[in-house]
Amino acid sequence: MRQPAITQYIDTYWDKLVRQQPEDQKTLIGLPHTFMVPTHDPTFQEMFYWDSFFIALGLGGTRYEAAIVGMVENMAYLYQRFGVIPNASRYYFLSRSQPPFFTQLIWLAYQTKVAAGDTDCATWLQTMMALAEQEHASVWLATAHPHQRQVHRGLSRYFDINYLDTLACCESGWDHSTRCNGQWMSHLPVDLNSILYLRECDFAQAAHLRGDQAAAEQWQARAAERAATMQEVFWDAASGFFYDYNYLNEEPDLENPSLAGFYALWAGWASEDQAAQVVEQWLPQFMRTGGLVTTLKTHSSYQWASPNGWAPLQWIVVEGLLRYGYQQEAREVMQAWCSLNETVFERTNTMWEKYNVVDPAGDVEGGKYGSLPGFGWSNAVYLDFKRRLDQTTLERWQLGG
Repeated sequence: MRQPAITQYIDTYWDKLVRQQPEDQKTLIGLPHTFMVPTHDPTFQEMFYWDSFFIALGLGGTRYEAAIVGMVENMAYLYQRFGVIPNASRYYFLSRSQPPFFTQLIWLAYQTKVAAGDTDCATWLQTMMALAEQEHASVWLATAHPHQRQVHRGLSRYFDINYLDTLACCESGWDHSTRCNGQWMSHLPVDLNSILYLRECDFAQAAHLRGDQAAAEQWQARAAERAATMQEVFWDAASGFFYDYNYLNEEPDLENPSLAGFYALWAGWASEDQAAQVVEQWLPQFMRTGGLVTTLKTHSSYQWASPNGWAPLQWIVVEGLLRYGYQQEAREVMQAWCSLNETVFERTNTMWEKYNVVDPAGDVEGGKYGSLPGFGWSNAVYLDFKRRLDQTTLERWQLGG
């Protein structure tokens, strides 16, 4: 059977993304292993933190599968060398990090190693998780400069060493967005703290696998404590949704609902009733012809806002829907997103960094640099969604499960 043009494009496009950079070169930081960049465009020619996880979702079973493990080890190298996994492997990105998907990438790489029959899987997993625990404590839970992120009731914010809101926004990956009204340093983000919760669950699972039940119980207790606090801080019962929280004013950002609220479902700390309210009341508000819109508001030059949709956020929401048993809704999101990708591909012969989900024939909001072709995480999420849609029974893929 002949391969569809879009999947053939993706398969050959990996060749344009693979990089080896063993030595420092000007602003580029040398890395010991092969990695993937987001696009062939000269704009992004370094290994990005959260991009790497989403790109890795599409590498399984390809000739570049080994890069999944390599990118984990590159992150470990960056942390050991600089005390932080930076936004990306450039010296000028060392002032900030990015959404910390390190443990989720570790699980994905571990599963890759197990499937390949590697003999060092257990040792490798524990080595990487130990480094992730160090990063968790020294970067994401730090209370003082240069990583002053934990600021209120044990919860953390996005940060930049320069104490600038606009750069803290860049650490979020949502650069730039209507979230937080531009006051990122004053807000506890619901997505970040959901990621930190899932990391603590990951540490518990790793401890369980090595037979350290005391450590497993300790991490489970820390995750449960975080979940209890997040319930009090991020959930608004009146509207039935999860919001970022201004900890200085001690109030949720009710004016700016976004797909970040769905991270509570992805991470699994929402109650069944809360998930039902989010799905029934809010999913339809974010759903558009081509998938999920990032925010309900538009803003000139803000690319992480309406009318744009982004592959990683579609994936997060789908994972959350499947976790709580909303298979039909998950299928509808995946079908809409894949159809949009295919429609735009037919017109442009390429995949893109972001898409206009409101009007598939319309322009995206380009933000600071326009829209880039390629594109690593769009390619990977498309492949992952197509695999799921082709399954007879839709089951959630639990990383680390």
